[in-house]
Amino acid sequence: MAEFIFKDMVARAGLRRAFEIASAATSAEELGNPVYPPARRKLAAHGIDCSGKTARRIRKEDYADWDLLIGFDGANLRNMERAFGGDPDGKLHLLTAYAGRPGAIIDDPWYTRDFDTAWDDIHEGCFGLLKTLQPEVTLDFSACREKQELYDILAARMLWQADYGRNLDALYDILTGLPHLGERFHIVLPAEDAPCRGYAEIMAQVFEDAGAEVTTE
Repeated sequence: MAEFIFKDMVARAGLRRAFEIASAATSAEELGNPVYPPARRKLAAHGIDCSGKTARRIRKEDYADWDLLIGFDGANLRNMERAFGGDPDGKLHLLTAYAGRPGAIIDDPWYTRDFDTAWDDIHEGCFGLLKTLQPEVTLDFSACREKQELYDILAARMLWQADYGRNLDALYDILTGLPHLGERFHIVLPAEDAPCRGYAEIMAQVFEDAGAEVTTE
């Protein structure tokens, strides 16, 4: 689930080419099997396709091949350490650490049957992980002509939640406390003759008023 939730986030943020994402088992029970049907249905309910995925087990060489190796609980981390012969480069982390809950675990819904809670926990951790790995967001408005196009880019690049408004008050609220991608922002303004140029300049001012670190061109 985490592999495909994170892939979906990265794709929606326009960062697909910046990341390589995969998942592997730390035990042998499901090797070769497709994604567990209830997990597949939960992903599909959020518009995420996981077809073609089959389980494989982690290999010792994975340690050198990947920059980060993320587990859901202590057993995951212990199994990875055994498989890799330790963690000399500090690559092993719990996903919950990126959600501000270091030491917490994500319960396996194979046992709990609670795929709703699993989705929430995994989504929160993946969002925090992406924020950590991608602290700077470029908002390229250079081709925009209409105000709606500005908000389309904001929603995609900052991963606005579906119920967020599309106005300057909502933008300020998001920047000052609601979940969003980006700690630093680089704004490329529309062309001088674009009808939305003035509005985009006001947007940039809202970023500054909210205390965000922002540069413009």
